[in-house]
Amino acid sequence: MHTCFKILGLALLAAACNREPLFPGTPRSTHEPAVGRHREQNDSSALDIPPGEHVYLTAVRYPDGFDWELDSCAVDGPVWIDLYVDGKRFRSYPAGTSVHPDMHRFSGGHLYADYSTESETVLLRDGEELFRFPGREALRGFLVLEDGIHTLGQDRDGSGFTHRVDGREVFRSEYGNVLGGLDESGPAGGALTQIGEDIYYACRLPSERGMEYRVMQNATVFRSVPEMDRIRAFGFVGGKVCCVRYDRRKLFMETDGKELTLGLQGGEALLWCRLLAWKEGVLALLCATGANGRRYFLQDSDGKTWQPFAGETVSDFLADANRMGWTVTGTDGNLLRFRWSDGGSVSMEPDGYLASGRCALLHDGHLFLALTGRGGAPNRFRKDAESTEIPFNGYFTSVTVE
Repeated sequence: MHTCFKILGLALLAAACNREPLFPGTPRSTHEPAVGRHREQNDSSALDIPPGEHVYLTAVRYPDGFDWELDSCAVDGPVWIDLYVDGKRFRSYPAGTSVHPDMHRFSGGHLYADYSTESETVLLRDGEELFRFPGREALRGFLVLEDGIHTLGQDRDGSGFTHRVDGREVFRSEYGNVLGGLDESGPAGGALTQIGEDIYYACRLPSERGMEYRVMQNATVFRSVPEMDRIRAFGFVGGKVCCVRYDRRKLFMETDGKELTLGLQGGEALLWCRLLAWKEGVLALLCATGANGRRYFLQDSDGKTWQPFAGETVSDFLADANRMGWTVTGTDGNLLRFRWSDGGSVSMEPDGYLASGRCALLHDGHLFLALTGRGGAPNRFRKDAESTEIPFNGYFTSVTVE
């Protein structure tokens, strides 16, 4: 399933000087990090967090003076994963190789990080090892539940995936791919969704009938659909099995068996689409191309459509129970503005971008953004139109409200 483009101007650190692009397409965890039990000396861990809801930011921070945007040399000094609470740095933990946005996350009052050794995957909580299990896995789903920590890991070596609870195997496929991930906007669990007491996720894997798409319910198949060239997106969205497919030269969205024609214009072809839960149904963000160039539009499973302004590049969309909107980016990937579906927009300061889909959030009708500055521009936290500079040498990786 196609995922919306993510603007990642970030990098894994190499042991020697190089000029590779940030986050190159090589495995992100090829060495075991130097994980310690000591927090930074100037860590502000003495802060008290009062009861109630708070805004949590995660960030990767490099030593002052290190040009992390170019990744020109190995780091001379420690690299930290910082946790901010309501704009103030609260905890700092050694980053090791867990610097990528999908390799650490905040959940339920704790910072979780993962990395891979040559033969194992290790999970940390607040800088301390929690458990490890055999196999090198890139986590695509993560949920902290009463029965334990659920992970959905894609093999880093080979092609397969595993659903685990506290490292114990629940379901294993030697082949196939998980759909969705932890660095995308959407549900906090990434590719994993909890409904009632059951866990669901979508995947693509081989079967006796050939390749097929599946929705798994715990360790059993909840729904399967044979793979066809006509399917352009598939997922378990808001508790519904949903796919976007071509049929009879038209584009359809099928949601739990209900079929809806999507609004492609004559001569247009679909480039990509994303699916998101919206109110009681499903919302699709689509990018089409035709004689007049690219066109973006949104359409929900009830048939309502939204047409962004012509000439703007729509990179992602966000929704909560009541509001919905989309991000508009420039050719350099910088965030220009956020437009609300019910009218109006929020303009951004120049040279700021979202390093991960998890750096943008809609919560109770409010927009939260963790913006990383490019080319010396300051890092900023925004709530709606209110903007606050948070100076540090690095990049934000997520924003969470709990």
